[in-house]
Amino acid sequence: MVDKTKVGFEFPAYTMRVEEAKIAEFAAAVALKDNTNEINPIYCDAEAAKKAGYRGIPVPPTFMTSFFFLTGGLKEIIRTLNIDLGRLLHSEEEYEYLGQIYAGDVITRKMRVVDIYERGKKDRGGRFVNVTVLETEVINQQGKLVGKVRSTMVER
Repeated sequence: MVDKTKVGFEFPAYTMRVEEAKIAEFAAAVALKDNTNEINPIYCDAEAAKKAGYRGIPVPPTFMTSFFFLTGGLKEIIRTLNIDLGRLLHSEEEYEYLGQIYAGDVITRKMRVVDIYERGKKDRGGRFVNVTVLETEVINQQGKLVGKVRSTMVER
């Protein structure tokens, strides 16, 4: 049963330093390659990033999703919202880019439940598909909101 009373619930804020190694790992995992078929050097070499016009190594476009996982997010979400991990599917991710994030930045992740609802027809067990929508604000060390992530999860 979906617990709609959790709408509006705010998870504890979590702060972390963005590490160069994590940026390079992420770039390798999502194959952000350049025309030489190598990992684009702006994601692992500060000089290459500066030559490309950045002040340092930038995070790749969808890196903000990692704040969800690097901050204990999934375990915390499953426990808090009583979600069955064996029935969980990641459905959708939306990003709003409000500033650049670089290696060495100290990021605070603030996440809250913005919607929970049932969808579709009941399955053979009499259950609906449960949908949970989370919104994460990503704030840098200057207190500037640099991004938002809206994550939609489906519990079948």
